[in-house]
Formats: sequence, C-alpha cells, structure tokens
Amino acid sequence: MTAAQALLLSGVGGAGKTTIAQAVAGLLTAEQHPTGVLDLDAVAQFGPKRAGPALHDRAALPGLGFHDQLRVHNLAAVWATYRDVGARFMVVSGPVDTADERAAYTWALEGCDVRVVRLETAPEVIAERTRDTRGPEWDLQAALAVKHEAVQDFTVSNDREPEATAVEVLGMVGWPGG
Repeated sequence: MTAAQALLLSGVGGAGKTTIAQAVAGLLTAEQHPTGVLDLDAVAQFGPKRAGPALHDRAALPGLGFHDQLRVHNLAAVWATYRDVGARFMVVSGPVDTADERAAYTWALEGCDVRVVRLETAPEVIAERTRDTRGPEWDLQAALAVKHEAVQDFTVSNDREPEATAVEVLGMVGWPGG
C-alpha cells in the first residue's frame, strides 16, 4: 500500500460515528498499524455561532458554513501532523452529507485514498443514545429529517456491538482487520 488511507464515518447525530471510529482505530492499532483518529465535531467547537467569511484563501470552500470550514481546516492540520509522525491510516467521524463536504474533506486529507461509510442506526437506538447527551434543543425528528446526498462508498448498519460494526467497516473498505 503506497497511499495513506482515510475513512470518514458519517451519519446522523447519535448514529455512533465517534464510537465506531474509536473501535476501528483500536483494531488497527492493536495490529500495529499507525493510525490517527479525529472527531470533526470536537475540532469545530467555536462560539458564538456565526456565518463568518472563509477562513483563508488557500482553499475555497463554497457552500460550507463557518463551522464546516473549521472542521475542514482543522482536519487538514491534524492530518498533516499525524502524517508527519508516520500515520498510514486516518479515521474521522463527522457529518459528510454533501458532495461539497466530501470534496472538502478529501482536500484536507492530502495524499489519502478516502472512503466514506455512512452508519445507519434505528431511530429508537439513536433516541436511547442521545437521551442524556443532547441538550434540550436536540430534536431527534428534525435530525432524522435532514436530507443528505448519497456521497458514501458504503452504508453499514450500526445495530450491534461497536467492535463487530468496526470489523464490518474494515472489511467493506478493504483495510486490515476486516
């Protein structure tokens, strides 16, 4: 394998993106594969909300809001650091709902073969997972109603233990451990 490999785990809030990203990374690192992992929501926590201008000119990100731009630019910075210390795999959890978002994340993951896997999770499971973790403004029905473009390479049902889902994801993308 010559190019580094990147996996973007997408899905609605509560689908298990971060949990499965951690499980995938755990399986890879257990087999001694240099692997970075990043939660895109964690690198875009900035307030107050605003519709600010592009972060800078080196990457035009049309159609992406301020927080999406933060995700992209912070992913690029973190990936560069991981790559410099020898990472061959990058596992990222976060929303990838449009072709523009996929293109922007692919740009940020310079030199990577990028795969997108969308996690599908039953609404009642999402409701249970988010009951104590989302604020009072969280609206499950609104989250489920958000339309996304079919930008994924694969879709995986997240209806079992995280390690089992992680093994399926690894198999789908053709990575070790799958």
